[in-house]
Amino acid sequence: MVFNKKTITLKNGEVCVLRSPEAKDAEIMLEYLKKTAAETDFLLRYPEEVIMTIEEEVDFINSLREAPRDILICAFINDKLVGTTHLSAIGERFKISHRASFGIAVLKESWHIGIGNALITEILKIAEDTGFELVELEVASPNYNAIELYKKFGFKI
Repeated sequence: MVFNKKTITLKNGEVCVLRSPEAKDAEIMLEYLKKTAAETDFLLRYPEEVIMTIEEEVDFINSLREAPRDILICAFINDKLVGTTHLSAIGERFKISHRASFGIAVLKESWHIGIGNALITEILKIAEDTGFELVELEVASPNYNAIELYKKFGFKI
């Protein structure tokens, strides 16, 4: 699924562009994954576990762009990738077809300026528009900043 490009103004006055990644973004996506993984222990991998090749990342980006119910949205400030969110169907079986999971990461230097709020707002709109009735996520209990953000959107911890 492809997200239609959207421009927002952040709390600090900077302009942020939200859009789906394109094949040309593969290398910066991999660099971003390594950087966010190094900045916190709350993500699912260590930097050295980001081992995809650029070609594999291009394939991943293209598969998401073609997927009917999965999407990745990137946040860019001055063409620098500073945040991402991803929505995925839990499964296609009828019993669970109404459920989706999402994840989010923002570079530490861009925390507390509204990127997380913007990304979650957009991903939850897409979830609703796509027909998902339940959106799930996992969060580590010491990740207080994330927990407070999720609670603002009605998530129960």
